[in-house]
Amino acid sequence: SSSAFTPSFAHTKKNSRHSTSAIFNAADFKVAYDLNPRNTFLLDIREPDEWAEAHLSIATPNPLTVLSSGKWMDTTTGKYYPGTFPIDRFTGVSIVKNAKIYVHCKMGDRAKEGVEMLEQMGYSEVVALAETFDELVAAQLCDIISGEVQSLTDG
Repeated sequence: SSSAFTPSFAHTKKNSRHSTSAIFNAADFKVAYDLNPRNTFLLDIREPDEWAEAHLSIATPNPLTVLSSGKWMDTTTGKYYPGTFPIDRFTGVSIVKNAKIYVHCKMGDRAKEGVEMLEQMGYSEVVALAETFDELVAAQLCDIISGEVQSLTDG
């Protein structure tokens, strides 16, 4: 089956469990976000001090340390796994499983780790962005702002 969640250029990741995994870029995110902003998320998994220094105004903060804390249960197997579901900063509740999630960090390694965790949690349309944080800033997707998250639902 063909998915609308197709990258503008595809590179298969080596040593990946998912042979269809590809690298997505800022342009892919922008197209998806423009089509469906309520179901498309830019998940920033940098730490709170990095977020406070500068972040993309449309990003949702969810530090990898928070994402990897806690435990969740797979309801089909009853097994517990490490991790905490990502929170939508505009609603204050977990991001829905069918959302398109583009993950970014400072350099890319944490984003890939976050994608693997989210896939294990059942998110099927989640990818790491190819760009570093500085490259995303240069892409001018949105305003760049600084300051700490005031609450889960700050805007």
